[in-house]
Amino acid sequence: MPMDNQVEDNVEGRAILCMLKTNIHDHTIYRIRMDELRSLVESLGITVVGEVIQTRHRPFSKFFFGSGKAKEVGKKVRRLNADLVVFYNILKSSQKLNLIREFDCEVIDRYELTLEIFDRMASDSLSKFQIQAARLDKQAPFSKLQASINYRQDRPFFRSGGEYGFHGQMREITRNQARIREEINRLMEEQSQRIFQRRRLGFPIVCIAGFYNAGKTSLFNAITGDNKLVSDRPFTTLSSKYQRRFIDYETTVLFIDTIGFVLDLDPKLIQSFKLNLLDMRSADLVILLLEIDDPVTTLQMKLMEGIQLLKEIGIPHERIIVVFNKLDKAPELEDQIGELSEIKRYELSWISISALERKKLQELLYLIAAKIKELKDNPPYVPEIPVFQRAETMVNRVLQNYPSSYQPSRRDPFRSLVSTILSQNTNSQNQETAYSSLEKNVGITSKRLDEAPREEIAEAIKHAGMQNMRSRTLKSISRIVEEKYKGDLSQVFDLSLLEAREELMELPGVGPKTADVALMFSSGKQVIPVDRHIERVTKRLGLVENNANYEDTRRVLEDAATPDRFQDVHLSMIRFGREICSKLKP
Repeated sequence: MPMDNQVEDNVEGRAILCMLKTNIHDHTIYRIRMDELRSLVESLGITVVGEVIQTRHRPFSKFFFGSGKAKEVGKKVRRLNADLVVFYNILKSSQKLNLIREFDCEVIDRYELTLEIFDRMASDSLSKFQIQAARLDKQAPFSKLQASINYRQDRPFFRSGGEYGFHGQMREITRNQARIREEINRLMEEQSQRIFQRRRLGFPIVCIAGFYNAGKTSLFNAITGDNKLVSDRPFTTLSSKYQRRFIDYETTVLFIDTIGFVLDLDPKLIQSFKLNLLDMRSADLVILLLEIDDPVTTLQMKLMEGIQLLKEIGIPHERIIVVFNKLDKAPELEDQIGELSEIKRYELSWISISALERKKLQELLYLIAAKIKELKDNPPYVPEIPVFQRAETMVNRVLQNYPSSYQPSRRDPFRSLVSTILSQNTNSQNQETAYSSLEKNVGITSKRLDEAPREEIAEAIKHAGMQNMRSRTLKSISRIVEEKYKGDLSQVFDLSLLEAREELMELPGVGPKTADVALMFSSGKQVIPVDRHIERVTKRLGLVENNANYEDTRRVLEDAATPDRFQDVHLSMIRFGREICSKLKP
């Protein structure tokens, strides 16, 4: 979220930087991180007027800092007339709210700071939408906590028919999330098709990645002859840039300039830029660009973190080339950089260059061509495929080998919801039998179910099992649908996905899976519901942790497929889970 206009309207604001240092033996690394934080804050035109660092093994629950240190920072804020406090650490919503009250000024963490810089530098629609989505994901729990406290006295009483005061505010956030995510999905489909078309051209793809201000765009311009904007401000490039370059008679390469990294970059933040990840993961080679004139310790940290981040994104070790740029600033390091950076222990191809003076660019191009030919002749064996790539591979193979012939009939929203409730913890045959019996003996409308005796409903649906519980659920839902929606649920199903999910999950007995299944089959919403078969498959394949919740599993699968295939993924994975990856004898 924007920093309550403290940063946007106050171009020359005053900030205090804070860090909780959890490693008591760290006497140098923390300083590098704080210098990086200072650089990011100053890039927004904000003056840093002070620093506060506390050393402790773990954070306190209330203020992240200890209460005494928090009071000390509050006094410093007032003495130095600061209007912003920036934490290097990532804060919980409750901690942020407590700190805002204690300091009486805006408080943000490194995640929000990075998002603000991204937002300032974004120029294309997809980048802006991705930033807004990440910002709302971060904002939602804080806004909910803040609103619930503000409306603490405005609570519904027993049978009052009211609602919590903050629900309206949360629905507004949910509506914005829904609108943005739907727009991202639309743009993602278009961009994914463009990437697919580029792959069909047959040119090897080389992606230039690395830390901000390392000169990625300068290198891109020098290699391709393009004239893209170059700036000393961080994250000038948020949307990928593409250009072809002839290297030799048998090698023409498509170069991509993409988003930059920062130290300790939160994986959730980089995953928000799905298209950039797709560019990196689809590349034949990825250049990890570093500044040769960085202090040695900083350079070593960036090298280690950069390689680790690329591996987490899904780039095999063999497809990485390390390039030390800005040789013009430190020509004496050309013969020393290998030893100083300790790069030999990573067993990666590397070279030092100057993009500005075009020094050793031809050697870099020859290295790229040789590496491409080597990988073509000897494809690397990857014993441990990264999660991103495993999920994509699994989805593609299941769709190909286990297509589902089941084509669910489109029912009206209320019937779809009833059918989904009857399908819980039973097989499709029992569910259909129970549904037909309910239709024949009672009638499937909210009015008929609301008026029918519960025992009559239970008798009709006994083939699905748990008839007493299900009948109570159907009665409760029918009463609410009659009273709140006048018997017509279509107004809910016509909302955006996130809004409709929220409305449905307020009904008794309706959880995220039930809501998602009903919305997907009745109104064609783009979502992958996770049932017990899908959960079992994803956990056995190690795509998610064994303790992963519903939303974690759903997000991994949706990241691995395009929205137009979500329903096919759901149905194919259920078939695979029933026939092959069964519970007892897989």
